[in-house]
Amino acid sequence: MQRISLTPRPAPARHVPPPSSAGLGWALRTVLRDYLARADAVLATAPGGQHGYEILAAVSAGDYGTQISLANRLGIHRTVVTDRIDDLERAGMLQRHLSAADRRVRRLVITDAGRAVLTELSAGLEAAEEETLASLDEDDREQFLNALHLLARRPVAAA
Repeated sequence: MQRISLTPRPAPARHVPPPSSAGLGWALRTVLRDYLARADAVLATAPGGQHGYEILAAVSAGDYGTQISLANRLGIHRTVVTDRIDDLERAGMLQRHLSAADRRVRRLVITDAGRAVLTELSAGLEAAEEETLASLDEDDREQFLNALHLLARRPVAAA
């Protein structure tokens, strides 16, 4: 059985024109592959990788509620979220505190170490984004990101 690698491959040369019937898919895939290669290098040392980073960011922003609502918001299976929170807690980046309002609920609190790692990872991801979009001038970059965020916020079409 052939083994499938989830590691992004280096982006092909950008001068190769896409097949006319797959222009959007080719363009998105090419840009995403480039960004992911850079982002993966930044997140390689983070406990929990991409998921760990997303959890730290959500907890830092106070934007999560319960662990189940955090899992739903991030689109990560709840058991994976629990595992990543365990990883982050063992690494000293998060703490679980009993909720004063409901002792069945554990509130997540980011530690100073977690905040420092989050700041470092965020800076690295920002640099990865800058490098990926370096061929766009400031106005084009702003328009591209605005359009991309608009598309990302749309409801997903049913399959």
